[in-house]
Amino acid sequence: MKKLKKLKKPRKISIKGLKLKAWGAMSRYIRTRDKRCVTCGSGIAEHCGHYLRNGERNAQLGGNALWFDERNFGGQCAACNLYRNGEPTKFAIFLEYKHRHGILQELSDLRNKPKKWTREEIIEVEKKFNERAHNV
Repeated sequence: MKKLKKLKKPRKISIKGLKLKAWGAMSRYIRTRDKRCVTCGSGIAEHCGHYLRNGERNAQLGGNALWFDERNFGGQCAACNLYRNGEPTKFAIFLEYKHRHGILQELSDLRNKPKKWTREEIIEVEKKFNERAHNV
């Protein structure tokens, strides 16, 4: 008599894997939304640049509220994002113009606010940005 193989349950994607998928969806949306580089205006937005970076300490604690806040991100060309260190001064001017005065302090406060992202929240983030990318 042949032994039947036990069917394995599909593995859940890790939180890190879910965050990477959500980041990919958000990056596509930001690049599609902005089309041109937000810092120099001349290049095509082939990168999703961020104004405030997340440190390793935050990643070990589970992250912060800034991770998927689209106000912190803008489409950038490779020259600005990679070779000009993200052009932080020009990026700040862009954020103040696009959103409002005081946005930089608000983003800074969110960066210091720990947030443990749940599996459901990350899945919702990915879904939201995938839908937005298709509707731009």
